[in-house]
Amino acid sequence: MAGKTPRATLFVSAADHGDETFSIPVVVGRRLETLFAADRRAPSCRAELLHEVREISRSCAHERMEGLVGRRDYSRAELSERLLRDGYRSEVVEELVERAVEVGIVDDARYAAAFARSKVMAGWGRMKIERELSRRGISPIDVPGWPEDFVTLDDERQRALSLASRRRLTGRNDYQRLVRFLCSRGFSVGISTSVAREVLGQAEG
Repeated sequence: MAGKTPRATLFVSAADHGDETFSIPVVVGRRLETLFAADRRAPSCRAELLHEVREISRSCAHERMEGLVGRRDYSRAELSERLLRDGYRSEVVEELVERAVEVGIVDDARYAAAFARSKVMAGWGRMKIERELSRRGISPIDVPGWPEDFVTLDDERQRALSLASRRRLTGRNDYQRLVRFLCSRGFSVGISTSVAREVLGQAEG
């Protein structure tokens, strides 16, 4: 997972709470500076300042979310993780993502179906696709039609055979190397070993 994005630090000093520091997204810090410079005044109290921070954070997070989903589809968990990594508070992220799901901007079933089809076309095996869906917060059993509508056993084997046939053989540990390669692409051990034997048999023939 990529590291956290840079953060701004907000210093707050109040008689009833002492000195405090808050980590906020840089864009929120810039908006605060612009707002207070334009108004030529600082908030009258801690509560007013924190309220302003929350409202600006919500607005910035919403703009960030729109920018992300405008470029590509996201799963619910993936989008939440991205916004949290940007520094937005969990309650703000949860509220925004929940609303995005309600109106259909974010749809895990739609995302998963498109993801699975694209990876099948890219030559991924079923197991790797399932692992990656799980990593994105989607259980494969929750994907309508998976795996029957996406890939069959014969199709899986043919894709593995096509990939393995294009691998360069060196004459040294070719069987083990082919099996490892196919397993790394998400094909089962059974398919990987069977295909490796067939490819080597054809090469020897």
